[in-house]
Amino acid sequence: MASICSLPTELLFQIFTDEVISSNDLAQCAATCKLFNDIKSQCKINYNFRVDHPSRSAWKLIRHLLLDPKIGERFQSITVTWHRRVPRHPKTWALEWNWGKTERQEINRLCEEWGLSEVAYHIRCGWNSEALIPLLLCFTTKLESFDYGRSVLEIMHPSPTAHEGIRVHEYCEGKSHRWEPKGDHDDGFDWFDVCWNFVESGTSWFYSVLDRDTPLPGLSSLRKFSHRGCVDDVKWPGVYLPQVMLLPQLEDVVLISKPAKVGHLYPSTPKLEFPAGKKSSIKRLELIDCSFFEGEVDALAEFTGSLTRLNYDLCGFRRKKIVDSFLQTNGSLTKDRVTNTHTPQLLEEEEEEEEEEDFGSFDSDSKYEFSCYDRSSSDDDDDDDEEEEGE
Repeated sequence: MASICSLPTELLFQIFTDEVISSNDLAQCAATCKLFNDIKSQCKINYNFRVDHPSRSAWKLIRHLLLDPKIGERFQSITVTWHRRVPRHPKTWALEWNWGKTERQEINRLCEEWGLSEVAYHIRCGWNSEALIPLLLCFTTKLESFDYGRSVLEIMHPSPTAHEGIRVHEYCEGKSHRWEPKGDHDDGFDWFDVCWNFVESGTSWFYSVLDRDTPLPGLSSLRKFSHRGCVDDVKWPGVYLPQVMLLPQLEDVVLISKPAKVGHLYPSTPKLEFPAGKKSSIKRLELIDCSFFEGEVDALAEFTGSLTRLNYDLCGFRRKKIVDSFLQTNGSLTKDRVTNTHTPQLLEEEEEEEEEEDFGSFDSDSKYEFSCYDRSSSDDDDDDDEEEEGE
């Protein structure tokens, strides 16, 4: 019987790039022989960027890219999933990341080159891995799809008490001492501010770098963008959506705004406003679970003009208004290309993921000790995707 290695390289490449082959399977195949490793090194990467996951895979990825920037050219898609530190579940507490001197110098150089000086400090701090996304986009020059997920901006979620926040910081920093309240009236907020003073609440580092004359390399050729809503980000979508839709090569935009809805009637939520004299070139738009202020549908429709497909669902009582407005402003859009469907999994998959995730034992001791979690385990718990990038 002929060996699989006797197959033409082109056929092997087609097999290895099949969507049913997981990153872990691909990494195991690459370890068997030089031929498979060479083929694997040419495969495109569909990466799961896990914000603040205890494995610290996002930090390790950037370390690999600093050593071998060409890996970034293989990234085809990035899906962001959010794993913030849960105050009462130590198993979720991602440890502080420490860069080497040479790495810090290279990070400073790249951030200066691409105008990321504001985010550079937060990258060096080693606490919030969402700050790495703008730097990652400097490497992924051929990125086609970016799914920002259901963003959670708070570095700890749900919001901790001062006591909880301090003990999470002390633990993740690796200090040997443990902070304890000195009395009933010692709420700890002064020390909490000292610990977390570098965290700017409500800042999305990805969206903070959109408003620029020249997009980052990873956004210059982006074809598809998805966002599943956010937690505590008052600038979404009023401020950010127009910036996304003006990306030069963008064709598909998917908005699944659960729980924060487009135009939801919160006093602090800015209305959708689009720059005068500009139009988005996107061709396909999907609106799921979106509601609008008066006039926002017309403004969004006017901002488009090249749509060939529109899908909407769960968009409140303005459904007919949505269809009429977009048909009027998009000459290539016809009624048979307007659909009213959605896949329930899109709304439910992240909630299910949170329910299935093992947070470990519930930590409720009164003296804020750390006996229920082995710190050393997080360094060994690398994810499958990271194995692929760590060539």
